[in-house]
Amino acid sequence: MGSVRNSVGRVLVVDDDPSVLATYRRVLRRAGYEAHYYDDPRRLLGEADRGVKADLLLLDYKMPAIDGLTLLAELRNLGCRARCILISAFLNEDVRERAAVLSVDVVLDKPVDVCTLRSKVAELLPPPAETRTDQVS
Repeated sequence: MGSVRNSVGRVLVVDDDPSVLATYRRVLRRAGYEAHYYDDPRRLLGEADRGVKADLLLLDYKMPAIDGLTLLAELRNLGCRARCILISAFLNEDVRERAAVLSVDVVLDKPVDVCTLRSKVAELLPPPAETRTDQVS
């Protein structure tokens, strides 16, 4: 298996809700981040063997195929050391403890305020000065 490499200012976003992805897309685009969006965590894992580049992971916890922490554990096993924000409407102490073990930097409750999200992303990954780019996978 390949490793998950880091690059400057790249965010990987995984959420199964298209409206949530659209909101995150607007927030990250306006802030100037290069972002890649996944509506299925299995798609990201399928690309991880080829080496996924990331500086920040923005993950939903509750998804149909694989939960966000299982996805993160797989990415960590592949060598991904990107910072991480976990977002969910289904947070409890067990989820928070698992998140801490996997070095999640920030855990946010849904619905998340756009200003809070923008602030937390900027704390973990200062906005790049380059041209904005985003891709949908």
